[in-house]
Amino acid sequence: MSNQHQKEFIHREEERLQDVLTAIKENEKDRTEKIRAHDAMIRSLERQRYESVNPREKDKLTSEIRRLSAYDPAKYKLAHSSQGEPYFAALSINDNDPRIGQKTYLIGKQGLLVGTRPLVIDWRKAELSQLYYEYDEGEEYEEDMVGRAREGVVEKKLSYAISRSNLQRIEGTDLIYEKIEGEWTFNGRSLTTQQIKENKGDYRIVDIIALISAEQFRLITKNHLGCTYLTGGAGSGKTTVALHRLSYLVFNHPATFRPERCMVVMFNRALQGYVLDTSRELIDARTPVKTFHSWVEEALARVGNFRGMDARKQQFTELKKSCRMRDLLEAYARQTKPPEMALTDLFQAYSHPQLTKQYLGDTAMVRAFQEHYRGCLAGNEFALDFADKGILLRLIQLRHAGQTIQLGLNWFDHIIIDEAQDLSRIELDCLAAASTDKKSLTVCADTNQRILDFLDDGGFPSFQADLTKIGLDSTELTVSYRSTAQIMALASRVSGRPATRVVKEGPEPRSHAFHTREEAEIALYRAIRALLRAEPKSLTAIVCRYKNEAQELYDRLKSLTGVRLETKTFNFKPGVIITNVHQVKGLEFSGVVLWNPSAKNYPNTTLSRNLLYVAITRASERLATYAYQPLSPLLADRTCATMQPAHE
Repeated sequence: MSNQHQKEFIHREEERLQDVLTAIKENEKDRTEKIRAHDAMIRSLERQRYESVNPREKDKLTSEIRRLSAYDPAKYKLAHSSQGEPYFAALSINDNDPRIGQKTYLIGKQGLLVGTRPLVIDWRKAELSQLYYEYDEGEEYEEDMVGRAREGVVEKKLSYAISRSNLQRIEGTDLIYEKIEGEWTFNGRSLTTQQIKENKGDYRIVDIIALISAEQFRLITKNHLGCTYLTGGAGSGKTTVALHRLSYLVFNHPATFRPERCMVVMFNRALQGYVLDTSRELIDARTPVKTFHSWVEEALARVGNFRGMDARKQQFTELKKSCRMRDLLEAYARQTKPPEMALTDLFQAYSHPQLTKQYLGDTAMVRAFQEHYRGCLAGNEFALDFADKGILLRLIQLRHAGQTIQLGLNWFDHIIIDEAQDLSRIELDCLAAASTDKKSLTVCADTNQRILDFLDDGGFPSFQADLTKIGLDSTELTVSYRSTAQIMALASRVSGRPATRVVKEGPEPRSHAFHTREEAEIALYRAIRALLRAEPKSLTAIVCRYKNEAQELYDRLKSLTGVRLETKTFNFKPGVIITNVHQVKGLEFSGVVLWNPSAKNYPNTTLSRNLLYVAITRASERLATYAYQPLSPLLADRTCATMQPAHE
């Protein structure tokens, strides 16, 4: 393409964007005027009703107000929330139907009508958007659309980066145009999701709708409305597919999937905050995004005053999280009548002389468990610890089978359960029972990423087996989009699982060994200082094994501007965060530093393998280890040895 043609192409694209922005403004003006006129009419009728002394006239005016309220334009003429980025792709086709012929569709996060003409197609209109996601340029298509067979050729596919209503980037099969410092450059390079984040300098923005793969799109838009199980390695897009699928279901089946009756359940508060910050264009504001325990607290509040009863000391967690506890609870609910108080009911189940022995065994721990809760009942001490609340809700569900409890039983049209492998069987049963009888669930799990040592091995597999009996649709995502081939190769060797397919290459992981902690801290200080200068927009995580270790390391590095300690919630701004391994599950960073992954911190156990696998696969581009104690046997001789601190 000549320079003149390139300029003309860019000019046409900029004009196209301005036409769309103008249409959005005109639509918003029309919307505002219609809402203002409607509200004025309602106020006038309400004033007439207030001033009238005739009962019949009052009734007539009330009826008219109700009739007009059903046609409130604020309900059906929605504001265009994506004005700053009105579309992200263009699809040009040549359809065999002469009434359609050559046509270009713009695809965005929200549709835009000008009169009855669609100017931008919502990506969730799968009959059209599938041509963009599932076909290559020059490929012939044959699909059913709007009840009619359509055939033709996909002539061109373009993707756009539009920021604050300004066109910044255009990418096609054989062209990449990028605007740098106000000037257009040609023949650039494709950007990964991580590079897009770095360019924006905000890691909360996970705009991947334009980057969905054909495999992911088919999962998002498939017609199966029951239980869906998504598994796959780290970075394969399980959570991404689940969130987009929920958005697709609510958009296309609003009567079946009411947004306020759907729920997203995340593993911890860091992931909860991540989804809340990044997915509100996907997930309706009325849809709750919760951790399991925050949801349980709200559900329990609907049936009794159970808030504020969370004892700090956790007791008998391994027993309470076991599959055997689930069997005990179900047998207890079948064989006994409930007392007046739900807490009494729970503690009687814990201390039942025959059932606890039958289902939990006759061990010293079980006898101590029984004795403890007998004492609680005798002394009217009903403090709940962290693990009790899910069991209490499950017992209430069993006692009220067939009924509906707001938030707690037969309530949700669809539930996403993320990181399901780290929930106990009772907790998984709680969530399943909270859905309606359609049992519409999307369950995301990877057993190789289970990181809680007090869970037994049978919980999630038995839950999966029970869902299969009612029609579970299982899919494994096979491509990793997050980490480089080099990082995933190390993760594969550490975990013992086969290497997954990846889409990008990068540098080898680096390993740095030191004689003392002080030497390691000095080297890391210098490396982080250099990194912050060289890559001010990147986000790097230093992952420690424990929270106290993270606090100690932060105390050594906090004089560096841009270094933060984050062990509960994350703000995802550029810089360097220091955290512990349990907090990074489900998150991703440009780079990861494993701090002192020693044999003591990560012995040769299944749990350590899983923890290291999770930590390693948080890195998108770069990975390094800094160790001052003998390296974990899971990592020894498996990283690329170098004594040069990274970025120095």
